Amino acid sequence: MKKTLLPIFILISFLSNAQSIEEKIAKKACECEEQKTKIGEEAYRSCIADIVKEAIATEEDPKTREEVNTVEGLMALLPKVKSLLPEICDKAKGQKTDEKRKLFYSDSKIESAQNAYIIAKEFMSKNQYKPAIENFLTAIKNDEKFVLAYDDLAVCYRQLEKYNDAIKYYKKSLEIYPEGDFALMNIAVVYSLKSDFKTAIQYYEKLIQFYPENAEGYFGAGKNYLLVKNYEKALNNIFTAHRIYTDENSKYAKDSEVVIGAIYQKLQEENKEDLFKKIAKEHNIQLN
Repeated sequence: MKKTLLPIFILISFLSNAQSIEEKIAKKACECEEQKTKIGEEAYRSCIADIVKEAIATEEDPKTREEVNTVEGLMALLPKVKSLLPEICDKAKGQKTDEKRKLFYSDSKIESAQNAYIIAKEFMSKNQYKPAIENFLTAIKNDEKFVLAYDDLAVCYRQLEKYNDAIKYYKKSLEIYPEGDFALMNIAVVYSLKSDFKTAIQYYEKLIQFYPENAEGYFGAGKNYLLVKNYEKALNNIFTAHRIYTDENSKYAKDSEVVIGAIYQKLQEENKEDLFKKIAKEHNIQLN
């Protein structure tokens, strides 16, 4: 005989569902997961409990509602919801990232800043970097939160090989928008041009942290790990980049192949081919 689920059990339980209710709960549970470290374990359990209670109370299908509102039903469905969490939470995180990206990579709402930016972009398109810089500086003076202007200003300094100035403005951009993929990738490139490969790696790893599906972070990290002779990390990153490029049918798969070849040659010279084969096997890379 099924026992009716007591309210106290909900407080200790995790999740319940039939197919539709399952996704609903998992989606809302992501919000609890996101806040877990801030709100503490007890508040986290309460957060989950409230979601479960609400889902059961609002479930339209009487049969589903009856099934999940039991100890047996909840315990049977718990693993299914847990298995949904990573996929749904990652998707929610991705949507938030996209929204944030649109917010920061947008035109300035301050007319004088936007006008200066437009003029600067015109100079920039003609490779006239000095007048472009003057106008980008005007843009950020009029709008101190103008991420696009900081990024493009840094690009101009990089083109003029004024790497320290480029770094300065990429950092300003990242102070406003720490997840900015453009600034993260390009500040890493500049550090690499300065032969500061370890700092370049730090920024590529931040790019990987925020954008794990973006091959560029792995590709950049892999190249820089090769330059500091950390072959194991170089291979792990390059193989990951190569898999993503291949899955996306990207033309850059050829570039990752070149780097893989360079690492193999280096390891061959140092009689470390076994390391290459070991890591290739871990990544399901078929060696011809």
